[in-house]
Amino acid sequence: MDWLEIFGWVMAFSIATSLFYRKGVRSGIKHALTTLHLDHHQTEILNKELKKDGYDVAMEAMKKDIEASNKSLLN
Repeated sequence: MDWLEIFGWVMAFSIATSLFYRKGVRSGIKHALTTLHLDHHQTEILNKELKKDGYDVAMEAMKKDIEASNKSLLN
């Protein structure tokens, strides 16, 4: 196998996993909206959270962890 063929396989794998990931996320959202019977406010919150990118989510999680550790240190 030369480098071009390896690059082609890596690109094909990357594209396939990206498409399957997006399909799974869409079906998960559809499932949540149909089975959980969310009201309008909860649907807006879900949409707002889904529009955030991975960096925003990671920063929020890190801030919550820091606040939790600070509270545990104070107690």
